[in-house]
Amino acid sequence: MDIKGKKLLVLGGTYASLDVVKNARRLGVHTIVTDNLQSGVAKDAADETASVSTVDFAGLKQLIKERGIDGIFCGPSEFNIRNMIKFCEENSLRCYTTTEVWDHCANKDVFKNYCIKYGVDCPREYRVDENSSDAELLSVDYPVIVKPVDGSSSRGISVCRSADTLREACRTARAASVSGRIIVEKYIENGGALFGARYIIKDGEAYPYLLMDTYVADAEGGKLISHCSYVPSKHSAYYMEAMDANVRAMLKGMGVKNGTAFFQALPCDGKIYFHEMGYRLSGGMLFKFTEPLMGINDMQMMIRFALGGEMMTEDEQKRLDVACGGRFGVQLTVPLSVGKIAAIEGLEELKAMPCVHDFIQYYFVGDTVDESCIGTLGQHFGRFTMIADSEKELEEAILRINRTLTVRSETGEVMNAMKFDTSRRV
Repeated sequence: MDIKGKKLLVLGGTYASLDVVKNARRLGVHTIVTDNLQSGVAKDAADETASVSTVDFAGLKQLIKERGIDGIFCGPSEFNIRNMIKFCEENSLRCYTTTEVWDHCANKDVFKNYCIKYGVDCPREYRVDENSSDAELLSVDYPVIVKPVDGSSSRGISVCRSADTLREACRTARAASVSGRIIVEKYIENGGALFGARYIIKDGEAYPYLLMDTYVADAEGGKLISHCSYVPSKHSAYYMEAMDANVRAMLKGMGVKNGTAFFQALPCDGKIYFHEMGYRLSGGMLFKFTEPLMGINDMQMMIRFALGGEMMTEDEQKRLDVACGGRFGVQLTVPLSVGKIAAIEGLEELKAMPCVHDFIQYYFVGDTVDESCIGTLGQHFGRFTMIADSEKELEEAILRINRTLTVRSETGEVMNAMKFDTSRRV
């Protein structure tokens, strides 16, 4: 189906929707971005804009009628995804999922039950909270991780190494939960390494296409934001042999029909323990990996589906390759400390490196990083996506970024002092 010339309504004018607008326009789609703000980076890039709030369903319905809009979509913002799904259900518009299925996937408690049902390994859970007795808290095998069952963007997540901190961690997680519910799990200590698996789902069948290893910024300090991700994963062979079939069966059992899904897991002692999934595009915009490595773009697939096209073509399906064609990719983020940015040094030189495929910058001179950003995705200065023929080349690029990039505060302090240690990859 040719979607060129069709009109796409994009919910949200912030960075979360910017790449949706860019990719839709690459496909020849006419974009209209709306939210209740007068401006935004996604609005600046769009063909048209509107000022209808993404929760104003009557206004959205009228906007679609007035401008002859053919479909609706948004970026990885979970707030706007929920609005989109509900609006599509109420107005018979095409959407990759339903509220019921989305809620099953987004709820960490429900997800864990599906893992158990389909034989997918997951960490041990403890039924304790801030109201538990001292004896109950002391019976827990520490460390544990405490998180909201329905949270996002790493908010409300804490690692506790003793009973002394567990009650406060439970209160923090509950405050970050929409439903007020939390989960306490055994924290698997593996040096802050994570495993990720990504699937494209078409007509109820799931196809793996990206397996990756991620290292968090500060595992010892409990700051679990991502610092560096590598593809393909060094656990790919084990995963495809031991887990892929169970995960595909689980997705079918959850009622997932179309779209993209990703899983976050913890590798430890030769096994992989699943702890979370997302049924959406990722904040890391992983098409920036898959497009140069295998010639597919999951964001464009999702846009095409929203406008009435098929989720995945036969040619795209043939291109899926968890081995990435023998090439390698890295996404490196740059965490910042608290402060107001006065100067950014060395960035243009680094962006010109041959292996740098893309750079997303979130903070600029004059912007402030406050305490509420620490330990969340809002702590990142920017994200480098790099592609090379060897991991050695990527390691050298990371070391050069560590040496060259300096973000200084108004008081002269280096705000990007936390550097990624490439030896963690061994």
